Amino acid sequence: MLSSMPRRALLTLATLLALIAPALGVASPAQALVVGIADQKAATFDDTLLTDLPVRHARLSVPWDAMDHGWQRREIDVWMRKATAAEMTVVVTFGRSRTRVFRLPSTQEYRSRVGTFMRRYRSVREYSPWNEPNLAVLPANSDPRRIAAYYRTLRSLCQACRIMGADVVDSSNLARWMTAYLKVFRPGHAPKLWGLHNYVDVNSTSRAGTKTMLRLAPGQIWFTETGAIISRAKPTKTARDDRRRSMRSGVGRSAAATARVFTLAAMSPRITRVYVYHWRAGARSSWDSGLLSAGGTPRPSFDVFAHEARAAAGIGDPAPAEVVAPPIPPAPPPPPPSPLACLMNPSAGCSARGWANLAV
Repeated sequence: MLSSMPRRALLTLATLLALIAPALGVASPAQALVVGIADQKAATFDDTLLTDLPVRHARLSVPWDAMDHGWQRREIDVWMRKATAAEMTVVVTFGRSRTRVFRLPSTQEYRSRVGTFMRRYRSVREYSPWNEPNLAVLPANSDPRRIAAYYRTLRSLCQACRIMGADVVDSSNLARWMTAYLKVFRPGHAPKLWGLHNYVDVNSTSRAGTKTMLRLAPGQIWFTETGAIISRAKPTKTARDDRRRSMRSGVGRSAAATARVFTLAAMSPRITRVYVYHWRAGARSSWDSGLLSAGGTPRPSFDVFAHEARAAAGIGDPAPAEVVAPPIPPAPPPPPPSPLACLMNPSAGCSARGWANLAV
């Protein structure tokens, strides 16, 4: 049918689709996948293994009350300064306090602390209101109405910023929590940008979490935290139907799991960014999904990450270094003729020493 349409009509249709796609939260076909890094350590941006790659997006998780503490402000200052020096576009997700017993702050507390953060770091223009709300054990700490209030607070504090609805995990309760969260919004007013941490899908053979998010969440989806798990602490509670029971980990699986990140991202053009967590393993940590070992050695997952980052930027992998064979040493000089050879053939090139030996 399209082939029978006049060329002018086709161009008009294409133009209209290009104009309305952003409004609907749908990525245009020409929009390439963006590859970024999620990491809490400022030293990450000192590593040329990262900065030599075409990776220019980074994610930071920030406690909602970080601005109350000078030591946290200093940590974030250093992280932001080094990320800026590495030419990173930063996305920030707010989450639980590092100093208080876990609870969701009131909307007023949230506005006060988050507003202070946004005034201090004015270059940050991409935010998520709360990290992994559907993973909280207590219902009061995953209240969809409170998370929606945080979302609206961010929208009111920075109307020009890109605000996600939330950063959710592909756990067993994803569909239930997302359904309850979306009901908080009036029809047509739900967020059009979402963060997904699909560790279960990446480290298993399932696609259920990513499919659930694509089915329920309107607009674009960013994998704001994902990657190959090397090791992790055992979850405190795992019901028989807990999706986390299907996860597998280990260095030997890291390349395949990291490749799976990008296979899942290719499921829909609505998935437009991938932030792999994290860069370098800690010497002592209950969670390890580092692309580098604690000693700084690249793991198999690093090679996949580097390849996909270059591919997303339209850059080919560098050619393997040419192996130059060592020069062939010259052949040793032939041994001098034996005395007997000198006697049998005086023209054999015998030295005076050879003749002397023969005389003896």
